[in-house]
Amino acid sequence: MAKASSPQKRSFSKPVLDQTLTIHSQNAQYVLQRGHSFLLVVRALYALSVVLRIIGEDAEMDQIEALVSERIETVAKRLQDEHARLKALADEEGGVPIPRYTHPRAVTLQLSSPQLAQYVRLVLLLDKTLMLLDGLWFAGVLSNKQRKNATHDSRRLVYGLGRSLIDLERRARDSALRAGKQAELQAADEAVTVLATGSLVDGHDEAQDLEQPPAETAAPTEIERSAEDAQVQDDAEPEAQAHHSAIQ
Repeated sequence: MAKASSPQKRSFSKPVLDQTLTIHSQNAQYVLQRGHSFLLVVRALYALSVVLRIIGEDAEMDQIEALVSERIETVAKRLQDEHARLKALADEEGGVPIPRYTHPRAVTLQLSSPQLAQYVRLVLLLDKTLMLLDGLWFAGVLSNKQRKNATHDSRRLVYGLGRSLIDLERRARDSALRAGKQAELQAADEAVTVLATGSLVDGHDEAQDLEQPPAETAAPTEIERSAEDAQVQDDAEPEAQAHHSAIQ
């Protein structure tokens, strides 16, 4: 007796925008790299903009989407203000040289939602701001401490936004799970693994990271926040760390 063939999953044709980014500064690369958090942001924004909008409750999704837009706009305004402040300092000097970076890295994305496109523009603005910051440091306009503090603050803005977007998606995801939409969410999680590739995010354990339960993206404890702050400060001076290692 012939075996019945198993039904094949239907592949949906989704609209995407292909974009390849080059991120120069180490601290902007951090936003896309450390702990694979960027892939979690990609998943969160894809789910919020596409999947959960279809399977979730309209009223709740309207509220969550408004929060997403508000938080992205708030961070964008603060980062734009910081870039304008640094640009004014550079103009007072008659301009400053923008340094070359020894290890720029590339990431290729399929932008699956307008919100993800906005987040990516923030990462690019962060990189542009940090490059200007380094130029001011080389010109002697900013001290080591001023550079470190400004780097820390700018990077934490974008990284913190990513964490808040992940938390918002978890809220909507929990609601969808309570409504019995587990299969739809699993399909979305499988689809998102192809939405980000490149030297920043490719790795052997990315799919495993995405398959971890939501608890992996829980809000950090006080101890974790302290450790995160320490890591941010350490990464703010990557060339100093390299020099220190060389003389050990």
